[in-house]
Amino acid sequence: MLKIKRMPRDAFKYFDLKYCRIRNITIPVLSKILIVICTVFFLSSVFRTADAQTIVGTVSFEGNSFFSDNNLKGAMMLKPDKQFTEDLLNTDLKSLREKYRENGFLLAKITGVSKIFTSDSSYVDLKITIAEGKQIKVGEINVHGNVSVTTKEIHDIFETKAGEVLDNNTLSNDIKALLGLYEKKGSLFTKAYLEEVTLYDDNNPRIRISISIKEESQIKISNVRIQGNEDTKDVVILRELRIREDKTVTRENMHDMKFRLERLNIFTSVEEPKIYTLPNKKESGLLIIVKEGSTNTFDGILGYVPPPTENEKGYLTGLVNLSFRNLFGTARRLDARWQQETKSTQELELKYSEPYFFGLPLNLSAGFTQRIQDTSYTHRKFDFKGDILLTNKFTLGLSAGIDRVIPPDSAVAFTIADSRVLYAGTEIRYDSRDNIYIPTSGFLYRANFVYGDKKIYSATSTNDRSFSLQRYSMDIDFYSSFFKRQSLLLRFFIGQVTSGKLEDADFYKVGGIKNIRGYREEQFRASRFTYGNIELRYAFSRKSFGDIFFDPGYYYRPSDDINNIPKQEGFIFGYGAGIRIETAIGVIGISYAIGKGDGMLDGKIHFGLVNEF
Repeated sequence: MLKIKRMPRDAFKYFDLKYCRIRNITIPVLSKILIVICTVFFLSSVFRTADAQTIVGTVSFEGNSFFSDNNLKGAMMLKPDKQFTEDLLNTDLKSLREKYRENGFLLAKITGVSKIFTSDSSYVDLKITIAEGKQIKVGEINVHGNVSVTTKEIHDIFETKAGEVLDNNTLSNDIKALLGLYEKKGSLFTKAYLEEVTLYDDNNPRIRISISIKEESQIKISNVRIQGNEDTKDVVILRELRIREDKTVTRENMHDMKFRLERLNIFTSVEEPKIYTLPNKKESGLLIIVKEGSTNTFDGILGYVPPPTENEKGYLTGLVNLSFRNLFGTARRLDARWQQETKSTQELELKYSEPYFFGLPLNLSAGFTQRIQDTSYTHRKFDFKGDILLTNKFTLGLSAGIDRVIPPDSAVAFTIADSRVLYAGTEIRYDSRDNIYIPTSGFLYRANFVYGDKKIYSATSTNDRSFSLQRYSMDIDFYSSFFKRQSLLLRFFIGQVTSGKLEDADFYKVGGIKNIRGYREEQFRASRFTYGNIELRYAFSRKSFGDIFFDPGYYYRPSDDINNIPKQEGFIFGYGAGIRIETAIGVIGISYAIGKGDGMLDGKIHFGLVNEF
């Protein structure tokens, strides 16, 4: 007979059949056991559910003729061997309907979806039935509210046409083009929006598009506000705006205003002009915001070359650049440059520019250059130039000047005649670059022709001789960009100088930072010269960039019997990398270039101070 003991209230009895005895279990212990049992049951349920996921077997379609099965499958996320869910199926059905609507089947419907599961529901075969209906195309494009622009003009610029399938993106771009047309006509605040798209004609359904236009009058400027010009006079900025006589402006005008102000090269930044409304008046104003930079620069480099022998003396070399790009805040410019290349070779250059002479779109400039070339000769040049601003992009230049070549008094190994050249010339320039500092699109074209009368002075008699001298050149710079901060420059130059008497001062100077890098500065002379630059740039800032380049070229120099110089010609090239950095004293350009036939350690370092763009 079993004896049952009295147990506490927080316990209960059970029989252990294995040991045939009763054990006491407390409530806390029982709670832990129940938690473990529930956790095990939950996890086993999850794993059973995961093992029971349904996989897509096949996907087929019925009723489709415009799209193939593969085209329709491409628009779906549910594919064979992928997990099946009802949410994904509903999403795919919406995608199929949208695909049909984008191609003009506005009445297309999904009439049925068949799902055939295997016995264990591990796989499902899908069959989708489609009623395509007719392809509906554009029938009418109605425009109302337009007065200053005719309906025909609007239809002409639209890519959306009657008889074609409606594309929402194309229609959106058409409306943007319509607003651009109004902007060109001076109506900057005109609004155009899609009023409705409806179906008509039950027997032959077509689409009717209605576009509503709310025209605004042309923006007439009654006031111009200028901010940021501390030194530059307002009149300099106002004349670059070139506001029409009727004082109306267009979006294109405003873009050109910004470009012309940047081209002055006296502002570090120019914001896009803004239109504002005068309070309590039905008038508009134009806001111009500029930021002035350092327009006066002094750059200098000084070097010393020690004597090669005890009996000789050392000498200084150097370069001094002095530039005033905004004299008295009037955009007048004065430049001075002195360069000592070797002990006996130096160059001095002065140049002055007067913009808008007497308020006319005419820029005048005058310059003087003197070069002492070793002990061979002294070359002096006075030149005058006038640039007529025909349009924002076209410039016609007229030039005239005198060249004087003076041989040394004492006899030297190199013989050159005492001569002077009176010349006149013309230049055509077209500039469509989007930026003058680091362009990413557009091109710059320059063509020059110079005709001169060259007179050779005889040292032994009064029988002076005269020759004609002609110089032709063409230069094209093309810019493009493939991604942000990157730009590509493709440059092509061709030039020729002809005369019955060609001498050293008449030739093109070939080699160095100005044309073909990888060679000494002005290493060759040429009467015929062509070269190109292929330069891939990456911009760091508004005026700074790094680049890699390849500079091929060809030069030709006729024989010089007097100085026993044979005919010279050749194909040369240089390649390398460089960097242009904006500093407090100006823009500095440095490049390392390797010439044809040189090794990696035989390259030339080219250093330049850039003040012109």
